[in-house]
Amino acid sequence: MNGQKELTINILISTIDERIENVKKVLLNPRDDVEYIVSHQYTEKAHKKIPPELKRSDVIVSQIEGKGVSRSRNNALKLASGDIGLFTDDDVKYKDRYIDVLKKFFYDNPYIDIALFKIKTKGGEPEYKSYPESQLELKKKLFSVSTIEIAFNVRKLKESNIYFDERFGAGEELLIGSEETIFIEDCLKEGFKIVFVPEYIVEHPYTSTVNTISKFDKRLNWVNGAYDCRKNGKIALLKAFGGTFKKLPELLRHKVNPLSYLYHRLSAVIYILRTNKK
Repeated sequence: MNGQKELTINILISTIDERIENVKKVLLNPRDDVEYIVSHQYTEKAHKKIPPELKRSDVIVSQIEGKGVSRSRNNALKLASGDIGLFTDDDVKYKDRYIDVLKKFFYDNPYIDIALFKIKTKGGEPEYKSYPESQLELKKKLFSVSTIEIAFNVRKLKESNIYFDERFGAGEELLIGSEETIFIEDCLKEGFKIVFVPEYIVEHPYTSTVNTISKFDKRLNWVNGAYDCRKNGKIALLKAFGGTFKKLPELLRHKVNPLSYLYHRLSAVIYILRTNKK
């Protein structure tokens, strides 16, 4: 590309237990500019076997015991050494042209720290989510972000010492989500240049898991309370009371005990306050 340095790509794959068998489907044919870092969590030693398909020179497998996707992503990030990183999972598909799109964007825009791309679904399935129609810069979080949409400047991220908050994310007993939102907001606070790019970068089946969870499911209430505290601090305690009062008619209409709703919000806020780093 006009004599510019060849950019290298690290694809950071998080997987757990026997799902490591799925990782081989994520890999492209070897390319000199792509390296895969597989963060494999295991809950039993019986799951530690590494499939032969992953024993390639362009694949690094790092195994850690336990659960928690944020911990897994941080483990992979610590091992990244390329120019551009992609967070991903074991149920996605890449194509060479997606990697080429990614490289071209960062070649043309070297001042960008993070780019958010689109997820392509299978033919006949709905769009993964509603995306903006044109490229835009994020000054604050404007829409829901999925981790597998995130491409980032590895050096900038590691120099800023920004990682996923390991209290949030799938695999955690209490706080099952919002880790992507918090990650992007932490980057914005650090002054990162972040843009949305209306180009597909990865393929994933259409899913709507969030729609299967009740609006007042205690897991969602915990996440909402914890996220509020992570963002706004101790004022989240007052907001839990105010939010409960504001939602009182809706809670009663859905036969949700307001005291239980308040308890879950408050318990999550207190958890964040107690576990915040000093």
